[in-house]
Amino acid sequence: MKHPVLRSARFVSLGLTALLASALCSSIALAEEDGVFIETVNRSSGLTGEAPTEEVSQTFVAHGKMKVASADPNGTDMILDPATGEMTFMNHGVKEFYKINAKSMMEGLSKPGMDQMRAMMEQTKVTVEPTDETREINGWNCRKYRVAKTGMMEIEQEIWATEDVDLDLDRYTDLMSLSGPDGLLGDSEAGRAQRAEMEKIKGYPILTKSKMQLMGTNMESETEVRVIRREPMAASLFEVPADYKEREMNMPGAPSAHGAPAGHP
Repeated sequence: MKHPVLRSARFVSLGLTALLASALCSSIALAEEDGVFIETVNRSSGLTGEAPTEEVSQTFVAHGKMKVASADPNGTDMILDPATGEMTFMNHGVKEFYKINAKSMMEGLSKPGMDQMRAMMEQTKVTVEPTDETREINGWNCRKYRVAKTGMMEIEQEIWATEDVDLDLDRYTDLMSLSGPDGLLGDSEAGRAQRAEMEKIKGYPILTKSKMQLMGTNMESETEVRVIRREPMAASLFEVPADYKEREMNMPGAPSAHGAPAGHP
């Protein structure tokens, strides 16, 4: 029979171990949040001298942030934080990152430059035509919409959207959109008209086919959502790795978020 003191010490030790394990599990739980995972296939063709491309991107949404990650381990990922207006770009190939604040970038543009860009964007006319054509795409019931954008460039789109998915990512996509509520057009008549037209598209875009002319070249692109699911996501997923080096950006611009979920024009 064990000595009472030793037995008590063993119980205390087991109790502390259980307490520490419970605390560890609690900290892990606090660091995770139920988020949204989206897998998208991005196809493009028409670029002079280049073969058609196909790229898979993954989007993670949780903890008030959105991350768009390339399937290429040496590619570039982007993190959007609408609360601060910050966009972070991580280049995994060279382990570097840089940050751009969308709000500060807008404020940093010269007034003549902003006025000129605003005038060009105000000329953009968006027309959305809902159709009665429906089909199932990747398990979702979708309706077809025809979209035409004229002005700065001519763009024709075929958008298949589903109402089977309750997903609103406008707060993230608006950060990348100059015509969003906080963009160059803001609450202007042109901005409201463009957004009102796009709101005719009911539900979340699953398949988007786009045709455009750029400098005499016809370009085509296609974005297809293959997976949408909810899953736990750690807060660290939306942080820059500690061994990445920050790079300064001196230009008021940023790479396009290829594969990011579609938003307003």
